[in-house]
Amino acid sequence: MGVEVIPGFFKSKDDVLEDIRKNDTWPTTFVSGPSDGLPVHWHSEDVHAYVIEGETDFLDVETSERLPVKQGDKIIIPARTLHAEGPVQDRVVYILAMPVALEADKFLVVRSEAEL
Repeated sequence: MGVEVIPGFFKSKDDVLEDIRKNDTWPTTFVSGPSDGLPVHWHSEDVHAYVIEGETDFLDVETSERLPVKQGDKIIIPARTLHAEGPVQDRVVYILAMPVALEADKFLVVRSEAEL
């Protein structure tokens, strides 16, 4: 199963927090600053990302498809799924939710394709 984008999933932070409660996940925020995009990588945990501000795209390596995302969209990235965030013009603000609470140095460790 690859990257899934659910367009227009939420209207408010309260909607996001309700989904996080429903899924029994742990929230945090993450801000991507201006960049040409990230290299292809994976994470050891499932990640649910809610786009609070901004827009970019995500490369789903499984399908070679670039999936556009913007405010209000939810992105589901299963553990060990190769993907990459695309270019960011200004910034993209996410609320992220994961199945376990992690220490800062273990949070969203970017793992290379070779480590998969």
